[in-house]
Amino acid sequence: MKQATNRISHYSKTCHLHTTKQITFMHKTLIFLFLFLSSDVLFSQNVNKYDKILNIENLPFNNHEVRIYRKHAISTGLDMFRLYQDHNNWVGEWYETVATQNQKVQVKKSSLHLSNNPELVWVKIIDTDILHLPHWESIQYKLEKKNKEYFTEDGENMVSRSKSVVVDGVSYYVKIKSDKTENEFEYYNPESYLKIYPNVDELISFKELLDVLRSEFKFFDK
Repeated sequence: MKQATNRISHYSKTCHLHTTKQITFMHKTLIFLFLFLSSDVLFSQNVNKYDKILNIENLPFNNHEVRIYRKHAISTGLDMFRLYQDHNNWVGEWYETVATQNQKVQVKKSSLHLSNNPELVWVKIIDTDILHLPHWESIQYKLEKKNKEYFTEDGENMVSRSKSVVVDGVSYYVKIKSDKTENEFEYYNPESYLKIYPNVDELISFKELLDVLRSEFKFFDK
């Protein structure tokens, strides 16, 4: 364990502000991991809070259902896409928060128009590997560049790596169930990271998921 820690205990990170400005600085791995894991835990904990905001905390989850929450980092807006099978009927719903003039938040629920073959839409969603995508922290090692630079600091062998961090943007929390197979995960700014790391399979799959939703329902637009 000590050897693995030493091997990755030094990072050179590039922080993207609004995906344009860049600041380069040095950090220890422990601090770096803390920032990511703390934000991951915070977002997961907020899901119950989001359900309360959308007034769906008691909404049952069906055997064939997907819910995709979207949260912007720089605003209080929250929305959620829901597609599920109720007996033999498919139902699509869209929830969003709307700010009123007196600064209160109201929830707007809309029924989505489904195509003549909604089960095909479900198949397209499943085909993006949504049932198998891992949690965000599991792909962190893919979101970095190995500089192949090695050195010794305070008696420890170190390696330099570069990582781009998107500070603000859009976060997604996904919950899906298909019969006995279930999955839950959250991705932070997946499309922004995909532009930086275009060969990461999980980001590619998530982009495909968003493309299906945009094509079929005309939302989750950029």
